[in-house]
Amino acid sequence: MAKFQEDMIFKDVGEEDVEVLLEIANKKSKVKKIWTEELRQIDPSTYKPDLIIELDDENLVLEFQSTVADDTFSQRGHSYVAIIDQKKSNNKEVNLCVISTAEKSKIVSYYVNKLNTFRYEVFGNDLFDGEKIINEIEEKYKLKKIITPKESIYFSLAPIMTKNGDIEENIQRVLKILFTLDELHPSTKSLCYAVLWLLIDKFLGETPLKNLLLDKLGGKMSAVYDYGQRKEQNGIKKGMKEGMEKGMKEGMEKGMEK
Repeated sequence: MAKFQEDMIFKDVGEEDVEVLLEIANKKSKVKKIWTEELRQIDPSTYKPDLIIELDDENLVLEFQSTVADDTFSQRGHSYVAIIDQKKSNNKEVNLCVISTAEKSKIVSYYVNKLNTFRYEVFGNDLFDGEKIINEIEEKYKLKKIITPKESIYFSLAPIMTKNGDIEENIQRVLKILFTLDELHPSTKSLCYAVLWLLIDKFLGETPLKNLLLDKLGGKMSAVYDYGQRKEQNGIKKGMKEGMEKGMKEGMEKGMEK
């Protein structure tokens, strides 16, 4: 898998997207302050938590796993929590939870030493009926009904939430519709595409179909990020233009006063 794509999965997550991820993790909070980028500056080469969100009563490290949460992952997660606890600017506790496409839900207890057992919860692919989600979205699409950002995120996860059925076929069913949802915000699109990128890479094996799908997805994801960069640049240009116009106006007014 291209390292860029995996690292970018949560780069531009919007507030509405966070709401869905918190729902999956069974978290409710009025406060939803994302402060991931601030802590990534500590050591960009090794310290890359997916999301850090300040909630009402905690600082939550939210990780997306396409592989099993084993001891190696637990060690990394434990270091994330320790560093965040050291660097936090509030008095809230720090917790980790995992959204996994690779295994069923579980609670992990990782033994650190006699005084410390690190615990976190994994929310797995057994929580939802993926076949039902796919069928409902296909029906809404057929009837030309609006598919919401929340529905699209669940839709992207649905291929590995089916108890029966062909994952390859389910991924193709999802991609067929997801590619046409032009009304979705770029942050939601990038999250959905990145989730599917991980699923394709993990479950399809080295086949011509996998390479074809990854090529199509890669192009879509690049378009989303290009859009975001253009939007940012346009915002900078607009701000500069407005600043210059304001400055010229104030200068003319002062000249007339004299």
